[in-house]
Amino acid sequence: MVRLFGEIDLSMVRCRACIKCKSYLVIHPNNPINQVALKTFERNHSGHTIMTVDLNEVKGIYTPLSNNGKVNHSEESS
Repeated sequence: MVRLFGEIDLSMVRCRACIKCKSYLVIHPNNPINQVALKTFERNHSGHTIMTVDLNEVKGIYTPLSNNGKVNHSEESS
């Protein structure tokens, strides 16, 4: 089953997730600010197991982070 969020197919949205911390950051490949945030996320979790997964695999289970590394409460409530 494919869930749609507005016009975005959630099965196509990918994110980087830290298994140890149970947090994730959505990947926006054409956004340079997001690319910096991803590098920071990977540096902060360098000793942990990090994986690239579909958003629907971690949404509701892991904690979303915004591009500034803080918890993104707007994503948690949706």
